[in-house]
Amino acid sequence: MGDDTTPGADNVRGLFDDFGAFRTPTTDDFTDVLTGGLVAPDANVLLNLYRYTEQARTDLLQALGALDDRLWVPHQVLVEFWRNREGTIGDARSTGTKAAEDMAGHAAQAVKTLRTWANHVALPDGEFDRLRTQLSGVFDDVQDTIVNVGEGEWQNITPDTSTDPVIARLEPALAGRVGARLGPEDHEKAVKEGMRRVEKRIPPGYMDRSKDGDGASGDFLVWEQILREAARRKCDVLFVTADGKEDWWRKERGFSRGPRPELTAELKARGGGRLLMLTPKRFLEVAAPILKFNLREGSVEDIERVERIGTEDKHGGWSAVALGELFDRLAYEGYQNRVDVIRYAAEMNGFASALSVYEICDYDDDRALRGFTRPVKRITDQLRQLGKIPESAVPVLETRYEPGEMKASGFSVDPLLVPLVNELADDAED
Repeated sequence: MGDDTTPGADNVRGLFDDFGAFRTPTTDDFTDVLTGGLVAPDANVLLNLYRYTEQARTDLLQALGALDDRLWVPHQVLVEFWRNREGTIGDARSTGTKAAEDMAGHAAQAVKTLRTWANHVALPDGEFDRLRTQLSGVFDDVQDTIVNVGEGEWQNITPDTSTDPVIARLEPALAGRVGARLGPEDHEKAVKEGMRRVEKRIPPGYMDRSKDGDGASGDFLVWEQILREAARRKCDVLFVTADGKEDWWRKERGFSRGPRPELTAELKARGGGRLLMLTPKRFLEVAAPILKFNLREGSVEDIERVERIGTEDKHGGWSAVALGELFDRLAYEGYQNRVDVIRYAAEMNGFASALSVYEICDYDDDRALRGFTRPVKRITDQLRQLGKIPESAVPVLETRYEPGEMKASGFSVDPLLVPLVNELADDAED
């Protein structure tokens, strides 16, 4: 007997019935979840409070406080917060020290370069002294600013929880709003399920497969606790996270367009409502007019700065959008084979042998590989000039030589870029 497809039958569906993850949230959707749903921040949202300026930190905490009982923090989020808190504080405090030290080294090198040039052109000593004083003055001013900022806004943030201003604000904000830990048996089952998902590439959490021990199951533990609370409340969920990986987000050409469809379907199947997701920056922008709190100028920009730094640190200065543009430009100019080699090298843990390059590019055996990376480097420089990647962005493709050899042994992709290249390849296959 065939399926009943007559109007009114149970199996008649609409455009979004099974594809809710693709529907763009409206202001009404966000109003509903912010005023009557469940809002769960990820651990990175709480940890980034140590990286924000005091103003941005205050505004984000104000937003969380305005949620009242809609704010709910999974127990696993606090597990990860306390596990990583002191390391985050150390990173934030050491950044200024390292920058000042690096600046001192640059100053010494600049004076040395000036001296070498002065000797070559027989510059009079008086003129050299004038230029050296000018140069040293600029570096001293920059170093003083770095030190003053480091000793100013961040000087009171220490591992001591009794004096930490972040803890002083977080403790009342989260009072009575943290979920209970899973029981021993449920926790063990959840860890096993999380590890199974990592192996099968089922979201969320499979992008953390390189983490040691049970760490790879951390995202699933957060997700499982959200599922249980949403089912208990029978409500929509807004998950706020600075994690931009594809095991949480549905990606389109490198852009995060919303939660993974699998997550949306799982939440609904477990008895919850609709799943929405926002970065901390977008959360502030969306929540301010709905919850009616004052969002000061500069706070959003500072949170965006931290999100950008996280991307630069993680992938060597490259974002999925910038890398996608590099690939598109290479293909447009007739260098699709360079893209193919980069992708192959990423699949092979960062290295493509010369032999494999000849096969991928269908080159004759007597063809030299000299200049093979030149188009990649040229377009990379263009992206730097356009401000789409920072000056510090790592090279995408570099030539490798055996010791004492003049002929290329192969080409390598920077280890920081390997996961991002593979992520783009997975998106292209889906």
